[in-house]
Amino acid sequence: MLTFRLSLELIALIAIGFFIWRKGMVDEHFDASLTNFIMNISLPCLIIGSFNAPFSAAELKNCILLIFLSLIMMGVWFLIGQTAFKLSGGGHWGRVVRFGSVFTNFSFVGMPVVEALFGQQGLLYFSVFTVPIRMVYYSSAQPLLSPPGAKLEKKSAFEHIKGWFSPPIIAVFIGMALYISGLQLPEVLDKTISAVGSICSPMGMILCGISLGKNKLTELLKLRYLRLPLFRNLLLPAVTLAIMYFLPVDALVAKIVVIYAALPVASLLAAYTIKYDPDPQARLEGAGSVFISLLFFALTIPLWARITEAVF
Repeated sequence: MLTFRLSLELIALIAIGFFIWRKGMVDEHFDASLTNFIMNISLPCLIIGSFNAPFSAAELKNCILLIFLSLIMMGVWFLIGQTAFKLSGGGHWGRVVRFGSVFTNFSFVGMPVVEALFGQQGLLYFSVFTVPIRMVYYSSAQPLLSPPGAKLEKKSAFEHIKGWFSPPIIAVFIGMALYISGLQLPEVLDKTISAVGSICSPMGMILCGISLGKNKLTELLKLRYLRLPLFRNLLLPAVTLAIMYFLPVDALVAKIVVIYAALPVASLLAAYTIKYDPDPQARLEGAGSVFISLLFFALTIPLWARITEAVF
């Protein structure tokens, strides 16, 4: 019931963003500015706040394990997506599903859902688990989503390193340092970080709605856009659950990995297909998949929350 209510709240926030854009309440530069604020300020504050807990050697061991699990599972999800890409003939749907197999909406949807389900400890584990994913996420969009023959941007070694150490990644290292050392921030600074971090999820979902609002609703609600959501919301969590069931890991660690896999399609998929794929159908496929996956998520995340609770 808790996860179902939360998912409905998130969908309501998306609807607000959709309404704001369609009514012309913001200009075309607003979403880019809001993205910069969320990714560079609000999300890092939320991540730092997730480490505000007493140090535990057992938790630190689990955090290290989660880093390795993140790398392993990214490989598994990519192989599944690459298989789908090959079987589909390598078209725009194959490119979209390949990207969507690895990356979920782990910031704006994942963090509030994990916190609601598993509390502070779960949020700490989730922040650590997504570190390798964040480091790969932004740099992999172009090669995964660009059509054959597209000219890829050349980046210097410095640009690659800079991309790996984005503000959310740096925030994890800061939070981990505070967690291990036991240092406490001054109360005023701690409350400010908490307040700024608390707006990350609602503003992020409104941003999703603004991005989706740039498309007509009738163009997004088509049966063919169910393909990736079914793949993302049902098949991949089931595969992940089967893998985690046989691994000798802490129950909460297993739940975190499965819930990550059960999250909806990454919200930036729509923006990335617009940026990297000139095919209009690819752009609609990306936007439609994001929209339907978010709606579908309201039904599937309570299901996966119950299943993980029963299995682990």
